[in-house]
Order: sequence, then structure tokens, then C-alpha cells
Amino acid sequence: MPSRAKRKKASQRAAASQAAARSQPVGGVPGAQASRGATAQRDAPAPEQKLPPGLTRQPGQVQVPAGDHGLAPGGPPSRSAAGPRATGGSATQVQPRSDPAARRTPAGQAPASPPDDMPSWAGKALQEVLACTYWLDPGGHGEPFSATIRFSGHRTSVAGKPQPADTFRQEETVSGIVPGSGPVAISAEVRGLNPGEWAVTARPAGRAPYQPLPPPGQDQDGARKAPWPRRVPVRDVAATTVHTAIPAFTKVPGIVRFAYAGLIALGVLAGLGVEALLLKHDHYAVRGPLLFSLAAIAAGVAGAKVWYIAEQRGRKYDGWCIQGFIAGAAVVVVAAALAGVGAPPGAYLGAAATAILLGMAIGRPGCFWAGCCAGRPTAARWGIWSSDRRLGCRRYPAQLLEALAALVFGLGVLSFVLLAGLARSGPVAVAGLAAYTLGRQFILPLRAEPPRRWRHGRQATTAAAVIALLASIIVACLR
Repeated sequence: MPSRAKRKKASQRAAASQAAARSQPVGGVPGAQASRGATAQRDAPAPEQKLPPGLTRQPGQVQVPAGDHGLAPGGPPSRSAAGPRATGGSATQVQPRSDPAARRTPAGQAPASPPDDMPSWAGKALQEVLACTYWLDPGGHGEPFSATIRFSGHRTSVAGKPQPADTFRQEETVSGIVPGSGPVAISAEVRGLNPGEWAVTARPAGRAPYQPLPPPGQDQDGARKAPWPRRVPVRDVAATTVHTAIPAFTKVPGIVRFAYAGLIALGVLAGLGVEALLLKHDHYAVRGPLLFSLAAIAAGVAGAKVWYIAEQRGRKYDGWCIQGFIAGAAVVVVAAALAGVGAPPGAYLGAAATAILLGMAIGRPGCFWAGCCAGRPTAARWGIWSSDRRLGCRRYPAQLLEALAALVFGLGVLSFVLLAGLARSGPVAVAGLAAYTLGRQFILPLRAEPPRRWRHGRQATTAAAVIALLASIIVACLR
């Protein structure tokens, strides 16, 4: 066992060594000063560290030393260090948890996309989009060709570093452009962008067999316009400023917003008004037939949607088919006439058929101004400049021809009703609807994109219309 004196001497040597270590200067500062400096450094805020190239510091970010991983001493992970990280050097940048749309949208701006709890159809209708158009001159001679236009742009009111939704580049390719059908407008709709004001440019992609409009250096006041009868002005977008808007308020050449809904509503009201006047003129009840006609309109709307989905084989749901409207409405009208609506079946059929045909004559031009059911591009002089919301040019006016057919047959049925009375107009009403359906089969080939249908659907529809027309004529002659 060591003696007590040896143990005491060893203890004194250890104490002397510790005292000498504490008295050594650290960075030129004695031991006491170094201790006070370390305490001050712990109390003072940490100096800002230099970030590696390619990384930026965002407001509210928390820097955590490497190896800490956001863990507080002796506790659970720190909430301020949660979120995605961008690692570089000896430090890790941690962003606070927040809404992604709020991070990429400047203050005062609404997110580019609607809330997640909104239905998809409503979100699509309310999401702001950017609509821009490039005009070109297709020339006067040659074969139909395709054109690809490259649209690009950036948001002008960006605060801070631009985000991916603050710039875009999109190419639009359209085919079937016919020389002599111009001026031609190619429109693009860009989604998923931050709302605001955008500087947009457009130029052909690759070699172009056409010239831009208006010609370079020409004043827009003297620029060419779309040919008669639609004087659509040519607005160059080679370099311009465009504002985002919801689809219902975007500007596309040749498209008249709200014309479709307005003319459809006007056609329904006009049809119901004509039906009421005819019934009242022949001293029949009005209320009951009008209620059944409203049910026929609802059935027609459902039939138009179902028919369209069936034609598209379930690939598209955002359209309507006038043929389905006629079928759905006709079923309810015939059923109501047979069941009794307060008026003889022939009288109700005469009034309802007249209302349907005249209502379609008013509502069908809404498709022309809305850009749906557009005709094929043509260089013919009787073509009318219109757009399908992507390609504006001279086209066969398929929608207006259908409206004209409805007007002609509707006026024919109305003339017979006024001359012979509603009581004898039942077969003529059926003949009018059958004649319109038959005439429509010869107009459909003029459309740019004929609807997908059963391979023998057109033949079957034509045969049914011919049979109904002949039968109604025979019945009318026998009376």
C-alpha cells in the first residue's frame, strides 16, 4: 500500500498540472478572459455562415450544424427544423413547413391553383390561365400544311427569385391549315402559372412556309382583319403583355364569351313562349303542356350529355350533342302527348315541335361564337372566319347551317299550324323533326372533327329519319 505522503504528493502534482493548463493563453487571451469570451459567444447570436454555391437562404430558415439533424439536446426533434433540406458543406438548410403555393406566390397574389377541396370541374373553371395568339399569313396557293408555334414568357411582377410557375415555354402544333383561308390565328392556353401580368413572345418553331401577321413594321391600326363578314382584328403577339384570367374571361380571336349560354337560354325562353302562344291561340290549356315541355328540356339536356359521352366512348365528358337533345326531348314529348297533358296529342306535338325547332334556330349560333362543333378550314368564298379556340381561319359554317335548317323546318311547321290549326298538325310536327334530323346528316361531314360514333350510326340515323318522314307524310295525306 502506498504511504499517505506519496498519495498527498501525487495529488499536489495533479492539481499543479490543472492550474498550469488553465493559465495557458488561448488565442492571445489568458485563461480567465477565454472563459468569459466563450460564455459571451454562447450568449450572442450565431454568425451567418457562408453557403455553398447554388444554395440561397430564405427568410425564416433555420441553420442546424451537421450531425445535429434538428434534435434538441436530450429532447425530441425540433419543430423549427422540420421540412425539406438542401445540404451543402458543413451546414444543412432547413425550411419551415408551409404551404407550397404560399412559398412560390409573392405576397398579395392568389395561388395559381384553386383549393384542393374544390371539385375538379369547378377548379378547372376557376383556375386562371394565360391565353395568347400568334397570327400568320398562310399564302394564297399550295397544299394544306401544319404549323408549330413556340410560346414563351415570364411574369413581370416577380418579387425575389423567379419560381418555376413564373416562366413558361409551350409549343402549339395545328394541322390542316389551308392556304387562302387566312389570316390564321393560332391560340394557346397555358395552365399552372402564377397569376398576374406576363410578357409573352411567340415565334415559329423551325422553318415556316408562312409569314407572320401583321407584317413587321406595319402599324396595327392598318393591319389586316379577318375577311368579311367577321371583322376580327389582327393583334400581333410576337412580343406583348398578357394578363391571366379565368377561362370564361380570356380573349381568343373570333370567340364571343357567354354567347353560348346566352343564346341557349334565349332559345329556350323563345321556344316556350311560342308554344304558349300557339296553345292559347287555339284555346288550349297552357300550364300543363308547359310543365311537360320543361321536363322534355331536362330530358334533352341529359340526353345531349349521355349521347356525347357515348360518342366519345367515355374519353371526354365536357361536351354536348344536339342529336342527343332531340332524342331525349322527343321521347318525353311523345310520352306526354300519349298520356294527356290537357291538350290533344296532335295539338301538343305541333306546338312542342315548333318550339323545339325555333329554339334550336336561336341557340345553335351560340356554338359558332363559342368555338365548338366548328367546320373544316376552307378557302371557299362562302366560308366564314371562325375559331375552334385553337385555330382561327375561314371555315365551313357548319353550326350556322344547322341553325338555318332548324329555322326553315320550324317556320314550315309553324306555317302549317297557323293555316290548319294545332289539332291537325301532329304528323307535320313529326315530319319537321325528321326532316331536320335527316338534313343534319348531310351537314355533319363539313365539321372539322366529326364526333366519334358507332360505325353504322349515321346510316341508322338516316334510315330512321327517312322512315319517320315518309310515315308522317302518309298519315298527313290520309287525314
